[in-house]
Amino acid sequence: MRCFVAGMAALVAAAVAPGAAKASDDAAAAAFEAMSFKDKVALCAACHGAKGVSDMPGTPSLAGQPVNVIEYQLLFIHYDQRKCEVMAPYTHAMTNDDIQAFGEYYPALPPPPGAPDNDAALTKAGAKLDNGHCETCHIPTGQSDTPRLDGQREDYLVKSLEDYKNGLRSGRGLGVMPEVAYGLSENEMRELAHYFSVKTGH
Repeated sequence: MRCFVAGMAALVAAAVAPGAAKASDDAAAAAFEAMSFKDKVALCAACHGAKGVSDMPGTPSLAGQPVNVIEYQLLFIHYDQRKCEVMAPYTHAMTNDDIQAFGEYYPALPPPPGAPDNDAALTKAGAKLDNGHCETCHIPTGQSDTPRLDGQREDYLVKSLEDYKNGLRSGRGLGVMPEVAYGLSENEMRELAHYFSVKTGH
């Protein structure tokens, strides 16, 4: 627990004093490296939820995500191929064993349930826009190299689509997502994000 508090304190220090960000990042990385895996999971849970289901705005749920998705995203952030200021100090300190351990831990958790549907019209619009296209890659079982979408936070899905459209994320392999997102309007992004957020996880 003391390591967990130290890690969070390092993040706060970096936010409050940008000039000391490098030193704070180094301290956070050192604190993370010294933790047991149990404490590392507790640190992640502060944002991603105790059972991998996030209650924090803009933060994805990790429970039930495919192994390759967890491991590749950690590798992307570890090697600065994906920018994430909050996670970078910790992923930089991760060993291959850490990445493999998280790749085993989160996929084994029950996926998040669909969020309450407070806008049936938006859900219908999202379903019509999707029309099975997204499931070509994001297969319903969630057991693939692409993220599980069902039950994911709506705000996070919107932000992800915006990042792909604006060139802040490139994805893997053939880089399909930037091309998909580029053709979507803001309303269409919200429709798709809402539709998948309320679907029941398979």
